[in-house]
Amino acid sequence: MPETGMLVYPWDLLEDGVERVVEEVAALGVTRLEVATAYHSAEVVSPRRTRAVATVAEANRSHLPLPAGAFTELSIPPSSIAREHPDLYERLAEAGRAAGVAIGGWGIGFHNSDLAAAHPEAAILSCFGDRFAHGLCAANPAARRYAVELFSAIAGTGLFDRVLAESVSYLLYAHGHPHELWGARLDPTTRYLLSLCFCAHCLAAAAERGIDGEALRAAVAAELTRTWNAPYPAGRDLDDGAELSSLVLLWPDLGAYTRMRMDVVTSLLAEVAAAVRARGALLDASAAVWGRPAPTNWVEGVDVAATLRVADGFVVEAYHPTAGEVARELDHVAAIARRVGPEAAPVTVALTVWPSHHGTRDGLLAKVAAARAAGATTLELYNYGTATADTLSWVADAAALFREDA
Repeated sequence: MPETGMLVYPWDLLEDGVERVVEEVAALGVTRLEVATAYHSAEVVSPRRTRAVATVAEANRSHLPLPAGAFTELSIPPSSIAREHPDLYERLAEAGRAAGVAIGGWGIGFHNSDLAAAHPEAAILSCFGDRFAHGLCAANPAARRYAVELFSAIAGTGLFDRVLAESVSYLLYAHGHPHELWGARLDPTTRYLLSLCFCAHCLAAAAERGIDGEALRAAVAAELTRTWNAPYPAGRDLDDGAELSSLVLLWPDLGAYTRMRMDVVTSLLAEVAAAVRARGALLDASAAVWGRPAPTNWVEGVDVAATLRVADGFVVEAYHPTAGEVARELDHVAAIARRVGPEAAPVTVALTVWPSHHGTRDGLLAKVAAARAAGATTLELYNYGTATADTLSWVADAAALFREDA
């Protein structure tokens, strides 16, 4: 039976009331709530409220109380929500059971500025020797242990039937939160080259495949320096991604390094999935954080085919202005799933409930219809607190359409 889920933040549960939120979404046809547990930073406007409208979330904290001893090295501290409202998630699980709404736990892995700052040796290292301030490296052993322990601990609370893992991959340069300043090209090609990690662990993984990682690092740095400082020929337009795909195919070491990154992420995801299943839950793997849509997930090391093999579900954030763009992305994922075969994990399609993305109710419903036609098993709506009164009312029609003819 197709499910309609909705993502929700714990601060909205506190402000609006756990039972009220569950009852409200259940009346709209929502059958699953995915609640944020371990989260990065956020400044959120909740338009339906007249008080506590703006929320600045405590950055890089776990809002879900996690057991002592959950982490061996890198760890995420509890937020004030975890300390002052330790029963919040238990109340949510109880309310969900009473209303017939399944509850999943949603966590963020490597997108953690505090951990990257406190443990720079575990952060991404650019070709110029700069450490990223917002992302951990998927090849770093301490970071990998942290990811496994984090999602294992979330599943180990016994409150969730599924765990949604986001940001278990290499992140791209450009965080989006601080006041980032650049005047040089930052298009798909330059962004990818600048985002490549050349830490000791990535270089070791490359060496195992016969790749001279140090030579590649120097070549990438030289190419970026040349690209940034050469005059634009005839006012050259920025790359749209085609140039990057060509470069990866025609630069053998860059292509091999890209493949290595994908295998590093896949092996970690398999470890996370095993740990979550051992705690009695299933793992839903989110697509890339910034390397979207799905045909470009590989820039963050996300191998869509391999993810469909090792995870219990694959979440595609199809945050596009038009239904045609949603259909295009999902058709690509479906083509990959056919190559994987019958063992491919089911696909969840995430759509926002923001008027800026749809404009009208019919705009959202056209995307929901595209998701059903593509064979998606779950519709995930982002998210409860940020929806306007008007767009929240669209959820009932979206849920009804998604389960139509099921």
